[in-house]
Amino acid sequence: MYYRGYRACPLSSPPSSHVPPPLSPELVSPVTSAPRPMWENQLSPLRMGLQSLCLLLATFLATWQVTETQAGFSVIESVKLMIFPGNHVESGTNVELKCEARIISNTGIPLSRQYTFYRDSTVVYTKSTTTLSLLIYPIRQARVANSGTYKCKVEVPDRSMESGPEPLVVTGLQTPMLYLNKSHYTEGEEVTAVCSARKEFGSFYFYFYVGSIEVNKVPASNHLAKAELKFNTAGNKSLHCEYVIDLQPGLVRSNKSSVFQVQVQELSIKASMTIQPKTSVIEGDSVQIMCNVDAPRHKPSKITVHLTKGLEVKSSGESRASYNKTVLTNDSGVYECISVMGNVQKSVNRSVTVSALFSPPLLTMSPREVFENEFFSLTCSSANISTERIHRNELKYYIFKDGQIITLGRFNGEYRNRANTSLNGNYYCVAEAKRIRKTSNGIVFKAKVLVSKPLITVFEAVIVAKPFQIRCHSERGSLPISYTLLNNKVAHRRTVTVRQPYDNAVFTVTITRKEDIRNFTCKAENNHSRESEALNATVIEPVSIPNLIALPDVLEGKQLDLICNIKEGSPPITFKWYRHGLDLPFLTKITKDKFHTYEVKAASSDDSGTYYCEVDNMASKARRSEAATVEVKLAIWKKALIGAFCVLLLVACVVFLCYRYGAKKRGKRENAAELSVKPSSPKSDDSLTVSLAHDTEVFNAHKDAAPHFDGTEGRSANGTRDSVASLPANNSNRSSDTGVDGEGRSVWSERESESGTDDQSSEEAPKEPDVEYTEVVHPQPADSARAPVRKGTDTVYSELQNSQGVAEHPEHAGEQGAVEYAQLNHDLPEPV
Repeated sequence: MYYRGYRACPLSSPPSSHVPPPLSPELVSPVTSAPRPMWENQLSPLRMGLQSLCLLLATFLATWQVTETQAGFSVIESVKLMIFPGNHVESGTNVELKCEARIISNTGIPLSRQYTFYRDSTVVYTKSTTTLSLLIYPIRQARVANSGTYKCKVEVPDRSMESGPEPLVVTGLQTPMLYLNKSHYTEGEEVTAVCSARKEFGSFYFYFYVGSIEVNKVPASNHLAKAELKFNTAGNKSLHCEYVIDLQPGLVRSNKSSVFQVQVQELSIKASMTIQPKTSVIEGDSVQIMCNVDAPRHKPSKITVHLTKGLEVKSSGESRASYNKTVLTNDSGVYECISVMGNVQKSVNRSVTVSALFSPPLLTMSPREVFENEFFSLTCSSANISTERIHRNELKYYIFKDGQIITLGRFNGEYRNRANTSLNGNYYCVAEAKRIRKTSNGIVFKAKVLVSKPLITVFEAVIVAKPFQIRCHSERGSLPISYTLLNNKVAHRRTVTVRQPYDNAVFTVTITRKEDIRNFTCKAENNHSRESEALNATVIEPVSIPNLIALPDVLEGKQLDLICNIKEGSPPITFKWYRHGLDLPFLTKITKDKFHTYEVKAASSDDSGTYYCEVDNMASKARRSEAATVEVKLAIWKKALIGAFCVLLLVACVVFLCYRYGAKKRGKRENAAELSVKPSSPKSDDSLTVSLAHDTEVFNAHKDAAPHFDGTEGRSANGTRDSVASLPANNSNRSSDTGVDGEGRSVWSERESESGTDDQSSEEAPKEPDVEYTEVVHPQPADSARAPVRKGTDTVYSELQNSQGVAEHPEHAGEQGAVEYAQLNHDLPEPV
């Protein structure tokens, strides 16, 4: 291969896989050559340089060429498939499929492209080329098998593209030709038939017909098929064939071939049939049946004869068959003689009728249903007897039970006995005459069992006022059994008939009292009746409304008893105790008793509250009592203690009040004694000194001092305690004869008010009050009419205070003195 753009270097080989010849005969390998001349050795460096230059140039050109090829590209712009002369053609038309590809390339070198044609996704033609942009796939004399959907595919290096699909429809199948090996045949002879459609190809199915009946179907992959046919009947036969080609998704059927007429000659092998003595006989007669075939004259062959009745072969032989038998009624029927030679068979048949010598016996039982200990009879008899052959007394009867004869000796055909369970079994009878035995129908005898005493039970717990079910059942007794529920010997509602072994007689009832359960009984009947005992079942009585008994008042520390009882209710009974304010019961008790007591050994105030109880049992109908309020009161000793405390408190209060009252009363008396000797109009600057007999100074009042009282006992406004009211004295109103002691001395003394003394008192008063305790003696007044007689001497200790106060206005002095006198001297005579 030569590359454009350069010439081969004379000293080097071109960049190819071929090895060039040596430059000269003398230029050989230095290892194997002889010593060279000197001048050649001098030229070696020059040659070697030229050779290296040529090799370098060749390598460069080859590298450039490869780079140029790798940088080139090609694009398939379009691929188009065309069918000529058209998509629909007749069979035998020459068709061309043209695949045209438009390819763009910049390599400048013809590209190798491969064309592939497909029919229904199956490759039918492929070709590679470097020059053609249009490839034609010819179909010479197109056939129906060429029909399909075509497309073409073009491939170049690293590229491929398919055309769009184009349908090709070829119509018209070749009419097939039928060939036979000959036209005349004998019955049973095989015929070779060939059906051909020489110009067609594909997947075939060939069909062969005799008349309009399909007799063979042969699949084939080429244009012809062969079939072996047989004619089993004589006469003229019409043969033809046709075929179909499998074209997915359907089949295309051809026309019928020409009809071929065939003559089939009958084969004379039909048998003759004779019956002796005749075709209508009576049981016990002997019958002979014979079949005979004459061998065909034109073609001697082996002939087999079969005598059959239905599907049963009675006799067989070559050319003849014979059958002898003493017949019975079941030997009546159609007998057939069949002669067979090769594939051909002939048949002839005749009917034989055998009349009964006597009819099969009939076994009957009377009565139809028999209970234990009742009589029954079995009768065996034949309705029809052939009097031509026998008399009636010649017919004998036998009765069998479970295969064992039970009538020995002479028997007239009737068997009688008393029913019991030991006679239960399968019975049949046999009639016999002239060694002919016939068996009757079978009877299954089973003595019916009288119903036993029924049992009456309940399915579940019985609850008063709620429906429950009663079951009646007898352990023994033949079905059907009728059950009736009785209430006080009177039928209750309907009667239930049990017909199956596992059925039950069930009655739904309701009772209103516990005692009513014993009123129910059950009666069972099949042939006679039996009555059960009275129903005995546990009855659950719902609880009545409970009654809660509780003492409303309970002393603290004593026992608290709450009793919840009921009048009616079946145990076990559940008592639940509730307290208002709690949703759940605080105590639940199950007991057999109809009452329950909730006890608190030592009650306290916490046990006070409202209680109620709820009662229930298996009837699941809970009842609730009325609520009861319980109050736990204080214990007696606590009450006594509280009472004693209250009494003591009351006594203390009385004593205190009495004491206060006495103290107040004595204070008033002292004030009265003091006020009785005061002047009626004291001057503001006078001072009054009250002294006892021992001349003790009682009070020094400043001329300007005027104590103000707030009305409280013995208290002035400045907070100091006074037992005797101090008012300014009026010297002009004083009387010397009023204040005398027991000895006739006056207790009042008057001192002159000195200015020095007054000033000193005025200065000392704010610092500390002068408190003196003075004993005042109240003498008995001389005039008993003016004052009450007082015994003894009242000694009053008064707390006297020297206090400074604001000087009182003169005009109010007399009024104040009068008021104080009225308050404190109410028990003394008014001074004169």
